[in-house]
Amino acid sequence: MCGVTGYLNLNGRSLNPEENTLARMCKTIVHRGPDDEGMLIMGPAAIGMTRLSIIDVKTGHQPIGTEDGSAWIVFNGEIYNFQELQEKLLAHGHTLKTRTDTETIVHLYEEYGVECLQFLEGMFAFAIWDHERQRMFIARDRMGEKPLHWGVFDGQFIFGSELKTILAHPKVSKQLDPVALQKYLALEYVPSPHSIFKDIHKLPPAHFMLVERGQVKVKAYWEANNQPVRISEEEAEEKLLALLNESTKLRLISDVPLGIFLSGGVDSSSIAALANRGRAEPIKTFSIGFADKSFDESEFAREVADHIGTDHHVAEFDPNTALDTMEELWQVLDEPMADASIIPTFFLSKMARKQVTVALAGEGGDELFGGYPTYQAHRLASLWKLMPKSLRQGVLEPAIKSLPVSHNNLSFDYKAKRFISAIEEPPVMRHLRWMGAIPIPEHSKLIAPELIAIDSEEKLYPNLPLTSPISTRSRDVISKIMQVDIATYLTDDLLVKSDRASMAASLEVRLPFLAYPLVEFAASLPSSLKVKGMKSKYILKKAMSPFLPKRTVARPKKGFGIPVAKWLKSDFKSVVDELLGEDFVKRQQIFQWPYIQRLLREHNDSRVDRRKELWTLLMFQWWWRKFLGS
Repeated sequence: MCGVTGYLNLNGRSLNPEENTLARMCKTIVHRGPDDEGMLIMGPAAIGMTRLSIIDVKTGHQPIGTEDGSAWIVFNGEIYNFQELQEKLLAHGHTLKTRTDTETIVHLYEEYGVECLQFLEGMFAFAIWDHERQRMFIARDRMGEKPLHWGVFDGQFIFGSELKTILAHPKVSKQLDPVALQKYLALEYVPSPHSIFKDIHKLPPAHFMLVERGQVKVKAYWEANNQPVRISEEEAEEKLLALLNESTKLRLISDVPLGIFLSGGVDSSSIAALANRGRAEPIKTFSIGFADKSFDESEFAREVADHIGTDHHVAEFDPNTALDTMEELWQVLDEPMADASIIPTFFLSKMARKQVTVALAGEGGDELFGGYPTYQAHRLASLWKLMPKSLRQGVLEPAIKSLPVSHNNLSFDYKAKRFISAIEEPPVMRHLRWMGAIPIPEHSKLIAPELIAIDSEEKLYPNLPLTSPISTRSRDVISKIMQVDIATYLTDDLLVKSDRASMAASLEVRLPFLAYPLVEFAASLPSSLKVKGMKSKYILKKAMSPFLPKRTVARPKKGFGIPVAKWLKSDFKSVVDELLGEDFVKRQQIFQWPYIQRLLREHNDSRVDRRKELWTLLMFQWWWRKFLGS
């Protein structure tokens, strides 16, 4: 596990091997790889990395080249089938100097060119400088577990695992991208291929780049087949269990200590149960406890740990800890993110890192197998639409809007008000509204007029059918929404959160649910095996029920959140008063103060729960102060 970075003169002119730009770029991502550093300047190309040693700790130094030194790689990630691939390479006459998965990739490239990507099972972002062809080959894994950013500035192609390493290059300028700003405010994250900085892009998942002859080309290399197959429950259950077991087994391969994040939900509990089976020593599991019981899941995690016999560890998370953790996290983050769970995830990563270097986690289970309450809400939407309009708009909606505000986790009033807030929208648009923060139609009242770059929600994700009139009575709407979540929320929010929070603590996180054979299988299942009536994650729970406590399988999803709504009014109030205060906002000249003032009043007076809007704005302000404020 590493951080990678580099640059290339697009005109082919050789770089000065004495310049220290590459070293400065590597230094910005030392948290991703504190164990080692490697750099190579060859002709017009410079590639570098920082390494967190996981496999072949002693001899896995990068960059690693082919036998003749014609191609060199820097690599971030893990290839779980690398031992099988090494056997294939040896049979083809290749000579391997190390036991690393990194060296495996560069030899696969030597053998198969860009088609080498078809062989890789794992998480990765890598760059190969092919000196013979004068070509830079860069690729990112199928699901987007590992990040890769890039941009072209003054004739140089520049790339890196994180934005900060690109910003360290002297040719790069820091400018806010107005399009990215609006997408962030609407979605709570900046979706690929955008970044918050103008002219810096994210390479999308399952894509590769070829940079040669002064041209930059981006191409897709994989897409999961979403065509449903005919399969019985028993067959689906058996195959799901086999695939998840194999994926978990592969992700337990490590030369350093390993543990598991255990929330007490079905996804992480399934991983922990399968990982701990047959072990001579119990695997370590880690979870967080909250004093606010509406957010606390530690008792459920403890119940699972006792049931499957892991070595379990719990740390308490309170407002003071949260504020300190957020301050520390912002020393590493370089893009605003309004997913508040990144804070406890970072805290958990730091806690786990004291004992292990690798941790398995359950991301992906909800999107693949239908775990979010919003999927059930789409089912309810069809029933809502069957009621007379006069009853809905004249009686029910006013009654819901008048419910007293509760700041507990997923309280009834909060869910009901979110439900009706976008109920009249087409399904995909409705889903993005439910999941997001500040809709595009509100931006003209919030953002300074000269910064408005998007005038309609259709431009949030141009490739999604946001206004498609999918019938909410059809079960296929659930499949469509899950596909949307995989392409958007999972990729651009959850996996970014997982990568940044864990790597900030120099911890590698592995995600068994995102093994591409399992993803392809899940994509082929009919939605009726995922959301059955109002039962979420039906087939996953059925498959895992023999291994888990009954209460774990039966209880509804809670989510890994923090009491943002309460803390904004109390423990975080000093930060809110500073960054969302009138003086700061007017000096900044990005937002219109009256709109923010109204949000603050409504939230502080408990008239409307504005946690999503205010937290999204607060996280942007924190970012802006660090990178653009002066």
